[in-house]
Amino acid sequence: MRKGVCKHPLPVVSRFSGGIKMKKINSLICKIEEIIGSVMLLAIIALVFLSAVLRVFRHPVVWSVDTAQLLFVWICMFGADLALKKGSHMGVDMLVRKFPVYLQKGIAFLSYVLCIAFVIFMSYWGVVLCVQNYLRKYTTLGISYSFSTGAIPFVSVLMLFTLIERLMSLIKNWKNKNVITEEDEAVKGC
Repeated sequence: MRKGVCKHPLPVVSRFSGGIKMKKINSLICKIEEIIGSVMLLAIIALVFLSAVLRVFRHPVVWSVDTAQLLFVWICMFGADLALKKGSHMGVDMLVRKFPVYLQKGIAFLSYVLCIAFVIFMSYWGVVLCVQNYLRKYTTLGISYSFSTGAIPFVSVLMLFTLIERLMSLIKNWKNKNVITEEDEAVKGC
């Protein structure tokens, strides 16, 4: 890779920022999300398999669909956050890579600000959705739909921490001539 050329449209440079506490917290959150997501995925697989087998013997597990749906919503949201932390979201950077470093950083800054605004938007409307769904219940589980819709604001806040960390590191290292890519910046050990 040529010096000063970014592989990804959102360059991040917090490797040099000294934000070690925030990185440790993000790494811990990442590990917890992976464990919870893995357990939820295994639970869905076991539940759907058990439900299919018992249905053959005319003993259906009626709550399996609602439980699988609830777990799947949380898995999707945790997956989106993990992808953000690892720099795995899809991006088209063919044009941006050809720009000078200062322009790449400017585009990265704008991208982070827009992403932060969107995540705040998701958090706010996710809370509104939780409140609106408070009285709506899963028929077979007897719990509120807010347990499902709560994934949106909860994980949006986790995404907000990651985006703020990257924006702060970009600002702290604005004058650095090298551009560190999201792949370089991804939470290590996650």
